[in-house]
Amino acid sequence: MSKSFLARMNLVGRDTMSTRHVTPKKVTLIATPWTFFGDDVEFRSQQLGLGYIGAYAQKFGHEIVAFIDPMLHGGHMVKVPVATKLQQTNRFGHPDEWIVGQIPRDTDLIGINAPFTDSRIVLYPMVEAIKRAFPHVPIVVGGILATTLPEQVLAECPADIVVRGEGEIAFSRILAGDTLQDIPGVSFRVADGSIVHSNLRSEQLKTVDQIPPPGYDFRPMKEYVKWSPRGDVADLTLSIISSRGCPFTCEFCSIPEKGQLWRPFTPERVLEEIKHAIEHWGVNHFEFEDDNFTLQEPRALQVLQYLADLRRRGHRFSCSFPNGIMIDKMTEVLAELLVAAGADIIYLPVESGDERVLVSMDKPMAEKHLAKTLQVAKWCVEAGLNVSCFFICAYPGGRLNHRYLKVPILERYKKHLLQHEAYPKDTFMMGEDVEAFDNTLQFARQLCELGVGGIAPLIATPYPGTEMYEVCEAFDWLAFEDERQVLTTVSYAALTPGRIQISTPWCSQEEAFGRWQYMMDMFPTYHNVRKQEVGKLLSGAEIRA
Repeated sequence: MSKSFLARMNLVGRDTMSTRHVTPKKVTLIATPWTFFGDDVEFRSQQLGLGYIGAYAQKFGHEIVAFIDPMLHGGHMVKVPVATKLQQTNRFGHPDEWIVGQIPRDTDLIGINAPFTDSRIVLYPMVEAIKRAFPHVPIVVGGILATTLPEQVLAECPADIVVRGEGEIAFSRILAGDTLQDIPGVSFRVADGSIVHSNLRSEQLKTVDQIPPPGYDFRPMKEYVKWSPRGDVADLTLSIISSRGCPFTCEFCSIPEKGQLWRPFTPERVLEEIKHAIEHWGVNHFEFEDDNFTLQEPRALQVLQYLADLRRRGHRFSCSFPNGIMIDKMTEVLAELLVAAGADIIYLPVESGDERVLVSMDKPMAEKHLAKTLQVAKWCVEAGLNVSCFFICAYPGGRLNHRYLKVPILERYKKHLLQHEAYPKDTFMMGEDVEAFDNTLQFARQLCELGVGGIAPLIATPYPGTEMYEVCEAFDWLAFEDERQVLTTVSYAALTPGRIQISTPWCSQEEAFGRWQYMMDMFPTYHNVRKQEVGKLLSGAEIRA
């Protein structure tokens, strides 16, 4: 990454931590291998998290001496069966011995990204192999797994430190030699083997523009853009974020630190990254990984306008927002500008067609959500967008947010309310029953009548660290607990009722499977659409076939 590129974004020397004297360290960054249930790799991550961590460390003089992704250099073709307690899956990526062989002998510290809770089945053996070869080099693990299950990671593998939450500041303070107990968001093993947790959540950069671009100088970008995190191999795709965080607290959300401060990159910064990707790697598709791209409409409009202007000047590219566009923040102007910016498909996170279930999810603006969804779908279709809508089948129910503890809501749904003796001050609500599912089916039909092209049904999955998991555990709704040898991620390619983790009095595992299958059969399904030929989008049904 050139100094001029950094300077144009005013990133050089802006961070107050840069005034500290730090002894430079040699850092190795490692991506965890992946698991897929099929015989082939469905997608590859571009390792944005490791890119940001490494780039921020470089600001303080540290050197990234190795960036190791076992999925590259033919690793995506290396498949090894892995048996878990309930499922048979496949590990993809070069073997642990290959990974160890790529680590420079003079490495001072090793950082590993574990992006999902089911990463543990491949992470733990890899860390054991690394520690055997480098017994005196500290190993730091970050990512979703470390954030949600820090105690388990340190108990089940010889990692030395885990970082809970955003890792830039914590990782740089570890490199600086700060006392671990004083670093917020860090858990670590001490000499006697016991595990210590710093009590505070990890520090978050209030101004994310302090972070340099995500390791474009050490990540193999020419290779990464050939295969997107959503399986697009027809285009050259850059995985990019234009903002961090989400201020909302949906109970099912797998983001472990909900209610975050939302922090945007400036539109000018986003434009510079996009122009750089077009000029240097020929990128013609951008996948925005934002948790909440549209939270502030003026800022979202400015980003989209920059994209539209680039397209008008002759740059041929498209963009997508696979994590969904927040319905309550959508406007007709945004829908029209998304088309001008080259959006090839838009996902709307509807979640349920039943107001009561939306309330139990703690969905923002639940009482107005369905009416707004119909309006937004109409805007998007009329603007010419290809629209797919997410739904969550068999939602179990949840703890009511205090904003719903008012007479109209409680009176309307009083027969669906629950109490728990361990939580006498809380009120809970039942989840999706037959009536609620029928309402969802009717609402999905309305969306299709408006011209929505796809319905994407998912099954409620209680990820560790979520409010949903805690509620299911409290009410004994977990069909099986989330142990080391149980995969958390449901495989829709090989789904059976016994692999669904939630069973409630109003929806058994068999009923949950039946509802999901019914929606899959009744509606056209588009979920994480992959593009394998130029201009052709593959639906979920085509992918499964």
